[in-house]
Amino acid sequence: MREIRVKDIVLAVGLVTGFVFVISLAVFYSYLLLQSGDYCSCTETIPVVIIMVASLGLFVGSFSYYFLMEKIVLKYRQKKNLEKSLAPFLALLGKKERLVVQKLIESKRVSQAGLGASTGLARVQVTRVLQKLEEKNFVKRTRNGKTNTVELSSEIRQLFK
Repeated sequence: MREIRVKDIVLAVGLVTGFVFVISLAVFYSYLLLQSGDYCSCTETIPVVIIMVASLGLFVGSFSYYFLMEKIVLKYRQKKNLEKSLAPFLALLGKKERLVVQKLIESKRVSQAGLGASTGLARVQVTRVLQKLEEKNFVKRTRNGKTNTVELSSEIRQLFK
């Protein structure tokens, strides 16, 4: 199975938006016919048009659901399985170390400042936790201008593949 891409989501949103637009046009057209008094059931079958548009809506909704939900459920199950398999490994770390490693697993590479913001730890705490994790060869910091980029070491990253 492939991951959900932005293209997939845009396609589903486009289908639903197109459906809403068609419904709006049909309702507006029906309203104009009824207001002008030009409605004749022999030439314009509004109930049939409404049933056809509603059927189209069911098709679009079903298609969007089928198209996206399988991928969403699969990704959710993979994440839950990964969390269960990582629980014993992460239990070996301290609370703050565990929090930092979990964030790095989710985002793979992040700035040190961004890591502090996403974990809620102070800059000094993040620095100390990263020093401990570097000593254990869990993470690798790379100087990037005035900031550091943090990522899991290649050995630890291989565990999560």
